Amino acid sequence: MIKAVGIDVVETARIVAAMESNPRFAARILTPLELQRVTTPAYLAGRWAAKEAIAKAVGTHLTWHDVEIVEGERGAPVVHFINHKPTGKVHVSLSHDKTIASAVAIWEE
Repeated sequence: MIKAVGIDVVETARIVAAMESNPRFAARILTPLELQRVTTPAYLAGRWAAKEAIAKAVGTHLTWHDVEIVEGERGAPVVHFINHKPTGKVHVSLSHDKTIASAVAIWEE
């Protein structure tokens, strides 16, 4: 049973500007495991949107490092919670184009 849905959209240009003005910006948003990937603005925008969508679906305050999004066996994103673990399961889907990244999160029992 679906408990909640969250969605978020991010302009990639905002992420580019943040990365240029703060060299540690990616480390603020991504966990150490997420930082092991090549951190492009599109990748970071997708993770930002996904973490925001997850926080909206779960309905609690999460820090950027409470949620980790890794690639599953088939390349689909898999959500791991580090400090806060809601009951049930959270699914996330990410999408990118040249100017935006978006994500939808579904929280189910």
